[in-house]
Amino acid sequence: MDELETSATEQWEPDELMNPRPKWPKVIGIISIVLGSLGLTCGGLGLVMAPLSASMLKPVLEGDPVPYGMQLGAVDYVIGGIGLLLSILLLVAGIAGATRRPSTRSLHLAYALCAIPMNIWGMMNQMGKQALNEQWAQDYPNNPMAQGMDPSSNPGTQIGQMVGLVVFLLLGIGIPALYLIWFGLIKTKPEQVTGDDAEAVY
Repeated sequence: MDELETSATEQWEPDELMNPRPKWPKVIGIISIVLGSLGLTCGGLGLVMAPLSASMLKPVLEGDPVPYGMQLGAVDYVIGGIGLLLSILLLVAGIAGATRRPSTRSLHLAYALCAIPMNIWGMMNQMGKQALNEQWAQDYPNNPMAQGMDPSSNPGTQIGQMVGLVVFLLLGIGIPALYLIWFGLIKTKPEQVTGDDAEAVY
């Protein structure tokens, strides 16, 4: 009788207890969803607002030209457009991770391989624009905006640049590098994501 009760209990035991599934794909998936959504929101707003920035700044510029670093060119739109595509890719990868899809690994690897060089390119472009804005501040020192663009006269500008660099190293390089190592060297099998193989869960 005891054997029958034991077998009946095992038969109705939930699958999660019989074959525990890994929790880390869902954690990484949520992180990727959040970062991808932020990238889409901020990047999309940036691309929409960029063409309007010149007209919005006219009252403050007092007849002076738009700061050199705020004058957008084709490179800026290319970087912004690719950034939106990468955010979409990260969002899809995050959804795959949260639902433990076998494509989680390949999607995150594709994102990491593309995001690292693209983010470095974007950072170099941004540093160039900061230098152009500093030159503009020197050319038009009497403009109200000049003080906020010249690090030598405004310590807050230096602090802001340092904070921006830290955020870039953490999100722009650190997260993609983590994905590259995790999915490229540690979790290399689909069953480690899906949990179909109990031995691969850990």
